[in-house]
Amino acid sequence: MSTPLRPSNLPKLAVCPCYEPQPNAGSAAARGSSLDTIFRARMAGDPAPLDLVHPPTEEDLAAVEWAVTMITALSSGSPILTREDECRVAVPGFDHIGTADAIMPERLAHADLKTGQKRNYREQMAAYALGLMEQHFASEWTAHLLFCDRREVVTLRFTFEEARQIVDSVVAAWTNPDKQPSVCDYCSWCAKSDTCPARLTLAAQAISTTEPAFNFEAVLADNNNLGRFLTACHVLDALREKAETAAKQRLQAGATIPGWKLTSRRGAQFIRHEDVAACVERFGLNQVLASYGNLSASKLRDLWERTADAPFPEELVKHGPATISLRAASAQLSTQPQTK
Repeated sequence: MSTPLRPSNLPKLAVCPCYEPQPNAGSAAARGSSLDTIFRARMAGDPAPLDLVHPPTEEDLAAVEWAVTMITALSSGSPILTREDECRVAVPGFDHIGTADAIMPERLAHADLKTGQKRNYREQMAAYALGLMEQHFASEWTAHLLFCDRREVVTLRFTFEEARQIVDSVVAAWTNPDKQPSVCDYCSWCAKSDTCPARLTLAAQAISTTEPAFNFEAVLADNNNLGRFLTACHVLDALREKAETAAKQRLQAGATIPGWKLTSRRGAQFIRHEDVAACVERFGLNQVLASYGNLSASKLRDLWERTADAPFPEELVKHGPATISLRAASAQLSTQPQTK
């Protein structure tokens, strides 16, 4: 327990009680913080700050505008608190004070903006709900998750007892002196990712041989072994990326890495869109657009919503062939061999 307990870490601790956040937030976290700041400024009627770590793009601003529209609709005209000093949440038993993005006291509800892909935030929202129910003497609370990149709202409702049970179960596992780490989807975000015994054991299983020798056909023939092998390879991929970064840095500094060397490749050639516009008269608009290829539906939809009053023409959207990909079935990945 080297770091204070934070509500934002509860979803990670729910699948791995040994999780510890990286000391330096990555670019995705910086973008999320910037969009939160822009959202608060927009709700207060103030211009967005100019000194943001992540300068917003047009897509970022459109995502924030969607969040403003949604929280206004969810409030049904009741007051919305968005200033940071108004949105502090003291969770019972937590030293760290959380901050919601918006609170609607009269509706016994709060909202949080989430960027990127859709993830589980149930435990964090339960912690906020628990603290807000105590502050407002309420027995029930509603949490709205605004996934602004996906334009999707997920609503969670808690009673005081439900929120208390969710939070207490995570805290109990975190404070357990005999807790063990679990390989999960949050490993790459963890400060212990390079030294985690669960990950290192799994990686060793993927590269070690069995008696009398490693039998890949046997792995493919058994579903349990196949699942464990894929999970181990997933861990190895993450370790490989860090190893490659370390090797590049050392080779650039003049060190020798047996069997490896640096190579360079010229950057991709391109023509700015401003200069392409000058070619339209020569080749014709249709030929130039055909060279560019298809435009993603999301880009045209964002452009349409920013500049047109009419509804977006959904009939223009075409669907390419479906693709099939493989991913872990849950946040917590299986690391132990299964018996039949």
